[in-house]
Amino acid sequence: MILYIIRHADPDYANNTITEFGWEEAHALADWLKDVQIDRIYASPLGRALDTAAPTCKEKGLEPTILPWTAESMDYMESHRFTPESNCSYSFDLQHGVHNFKDHYEENRMATVENMIKSSDEFLASCGYSREGAFYRITNHNNDSIAVFCHGGFGCAWIAHLLNTAPGVMYPGISLNTSSVTTFEFRNSDTGFTRPVLKRLGEIDHIRRAGLRINNR
Repeated sequence: MILYIIRHADPDYANNTITEFGWEEAHALADWLKDVQIDRIYASPLGRALDTAAPTCKEKGLEPTILPWTAESMDYMESHRFTPESNCSYSFDLQHGVHNFKDHYEENRMATVENMIKSSDEFLASCGYSREGAFYRITNHNNDSIAVFCHGGFGCAWIAHLLNTAPGVMYPGISLNTSSVTTFEFRNSDTGFTRPVLKRLGEIDHIRRAGLRINNR
């Protein structure tokens, strides 16, 4: 299975949509994806994610399925408060994956992060990949490609989780441009287990091909 995590285009936060430039990004993305296999499209319930997805949905003839747990939260956006005294730590082993996770002490966001992890595991289980420690048991071999249109902060936290790292440790070091595409592959294995392999992080080839400016917002 291929999983595309796509950040929304240039946002118009005040009006719960994307800007004129954001629509250019969204149409460039749809054009870039027109020859790419996408079997299902999911989106955050927020307007900027849904509007970014709209041109790709039209191109593919697909309706987006709303995933409320992929919505943005300020709990994913507080990495700027890290200090040398911050306490963000975790343990890791192959049998249990990330455990004993403690977030940095300035924030009280563990409930949000834990809900993201739980929801991610439930979503991937519905796709045929049930997490067991650092691995995913394959319960349904498939060659589907799915796209999830979401957000910068949330996307970075989700990427960190998929890479078996505590979100509070890794995602402050990840930056996703607007409309960028991150690609994971869940390789079907005869062992009965797999791990998500990061193929591309924050790809923006569609922006370059369309001659648009690279947006660091």
